[in-house]
Amino acid sequence: MNVTILTTACAAIIHGTWLSDPLQETKLGRRAALSVSAFFCAMGALGSAWCEEWWHILICRLILGVGIGAKASIAPVLAAEGAPDHLRGRLLMMWQVFDTFGIFVGFVCFWICRRSWQALLGSAAVPSLILLVLAFLCPESPRFLIRNNKIAKAFISLRQLRGSDIQAAKDLYYIHSQLQLQTELFDGKRPEKWWEGDSYQEKVKNQFFFKRVWALFTVPRNRRAVVAAFLVMAAQQLCGINVLSFYSSTLFRSVAPSNEETPTSRNCNIADIVNCNSLTDNRVAWQNIGFGLTNFLFTIPAYLWIDRKGRRILLLYSLGGIFFTLIMIAGFFRLINDNDARIGVVSALTIGVFTLFYGIGAGPVPFTFSAEVFPLAFREVGMSFSVMVNFVGLSLLILFVPPLTAALSPKGLDFETYHLLGQSNMLFFFAGLNALAFVLVFFLVPSRTAEISLEEMDAIFNTRTSVHVLDHLSAVLRRPRGQERESEDEETEIPLERTAPGA
Repeated sequence: MNVTILTTACAAIIHGTWLSDPLQETKLGRRAALSVSAFFCAMGALGSAWCEEWWHILICRLILGVGIGAKASIAPVLAAEGAPDHLRGRLLMMWQVFDTFGIFVGFVCFWICRRSWQALLGSAAVPSLILLVLAFLCPESPRFLIRNNKIAKAFISLRQLRGSDIQAAKDLYYIHSQLQLQTELFDGKRPEKWWEGDSYQEKVKNQFFFKRVWALFTVPRNRRAVVAAFLVMAAQQLCGINVLSFYSSTLFRSVAPSNEETPTSRNCNIADIVNCNSLTDNRVAWQNIGFGLTNFLFTIPAYLWIDRKGRRILLLYSLGGIFFTLIMIAGFFRLINDNDARIGVVSALTIGVFTLFYGIGAGPVPFTFSAEVFPLAFREVGMSFSVMVNFVGLSLLILFVPPLTAALSPKGLDFETYHLLGQSNMLFFFAGLNALAFVLVFFLVPSRTAEISLEEMDAIFNTRTSVHVLDHLSAVLRRPRGQERESEDEETEIPLERTAPGA
């Protein structure tokens, strides 16, 4: 039943991601679309607290899922389009900071409200109601306003965001002129007098939803962005963080002491059994809280590095570290015979080292990267596609991780050994997926996306994929032996003038 409700909610989230595009295409803009998504989240959470049948919860999960999917597609785009270029990574990754904080608060609420499922489900409405109000207090996206030819309102929005009339005017001119010039050049015109018309706005006006979706996969520049966003979003699920997040209770129970004498073996009464189970559940709950807290705290270092080091290099460091951590965790399941020692080692590695590597790259990079790599005209559908990939991966994990664990467990063993070896083999499997994700990200995800304008992304993604692959490979091969690894800005510089119209 739980799996049915979870997968149905994920299906609703996937549909909600695509709902974000028509919501933003209305005259109300991105802020209003974000508020609508928050309304869906609040209603779904509040409705869940008053359910009496399982299908009532299912309906509320559907409503909540639509809101989550739309919100995840809108909020990063709104942040990306309003942020200064040199701080865009930091401001965008606030999405991940508050996401991990929400996971931590969720574990805390589960521990506090474990006696009342209504309070537990209803507590999720609190942040949604706060977002519903605060969304209208922030400025509208200036790029959305420019796209809709509302230049005066775009200047007001930029003035609120930059705090300076001169800086706002500079950014407004820069964004508007780049959009017009790129449109003129794309149409094969000589842009001597690009300022005399609104060629970009006229071109965007003639597009509709399905045409924009089709252009994601048929226009070479968009297709390269789709591939890169697909890889970084898939890498977040392949690293196994949501396996540890959703199945952390099961994971911690699998390494909990089992050789101690239990109340059932002493023929005690029901109260003794309940108290023993409560102690075990309480121990697991505190481990979950520790996992959520470290997941939140270890996201903070990425805040300092994401604009300085770059998105790609942080993701590669993260995936490499996660690979070795998963190998170690899986190995300890097999090598340590003492249960008390095993739970200490596995908990420390899971809560500490794994979340450290996840927090510096695989956590903040995917949503940050996906929100900035698509052109303005296709940013809504591009982000919708990226978030859809992420939640499709999450749905597959929910469906297939339990049967996969059972399938990877050797037969003919006692239950404890059977379960532990299944968990170990599953972690080895995800370590292999991490290695695959590392290779694909290394070759196919472009670098140099930090500290440049969103409009300058066109120059990077107009470059052939083969050029990026060769640049990344040559950056490794040409480094002298013993030389320390340089930052991404130095090792994989791709000149902005190197563009190619081909696929």
